[in-house]
Amino acid sequence: MNQNATLGTNRTGIAAAPQRSQEMLTGMDEFPPTSQGSAEDIAQVRIAYAQQAEPLGSVPPPANVKGTVQTTVKAVMGEKPMLLMDKLGERLAFERTGTRLYEALVSKYDAFGSFAGGPSRGDLEHVRQEEYRHFTMLQSAIEQLGGDPTAVTPSANLHATAAYGINQVIVDPRTTLLQSLEAILMAELADNGGWEALVELAQGAGKDELVKQFEHARMTEQEHLEKVQAWLASGQGRARNGGGDGQR
Repeated sequence: MNQNATLGTNRTGIAAAPQRSQEMLTGMDEFPPTSQGSAEDIAQVRIAYAQQAEPLGSVPPPANVKGTVQTTVKAVMGEKPMLLMDKLGERLAFERTGTRLYEALVSKYDAFGSFAGGPSRGDLEHVRQEEYRHFTMLQSAIEQLGGDPTAVTPSANLHATAAYGINQVIVDPRTTLLQSLEAILMAELADNGGWEALVELAQGAGKDELVKQFEHARMTEQEHLEKVQAWLASGQGRARNGGGDGQR
């Protein structure tokens, strides 16, 4: 499959059939909507649902905290450590997703090969392995703080939903490796921002040893981002200094 966009038989645009498009517009005047409503009405429905909805969840208490009363947990952990645990759960979920995304990219490579300046299979496998190492490191960090790495925290829930569309793009059999890299770029940008926040939260909580581990992971994720950006630039003809050898 060609990695780049090609001129073909796409007739989805209205300009492909000007006469029929005009007939369609005329039909809108002849058959107006059968019910009243506006964008503001839709907004009011969203507001009502939001006000009645349950929160995404809560941060579970450490294993050494008895009971689940929120005030008790805050008294034991404090506000910052609770937020740190929430964000640890977020990054854990995101790194697990990242590992699976790169597994899917390897499959995409096996299906279509690469392109000039694009990643080799080894490049993709290397990033996948680093994502997995970050996952196991976060799992250990949560356990060290007395948390449960299997718990879905509110931020983990949020980011799992946000990453769903990225996964759908990459596993779509119609997308090329180059198109899939555009999707992974969004994940890498979010991942970098998440690690920066986690470093700051660990610093605020006085977890110096974790700060070192998180800072190292942040630097690695920055490398991932730069590689993906270089691969994309090469694939789109914007540069010829990609991060991979482009072997098929």
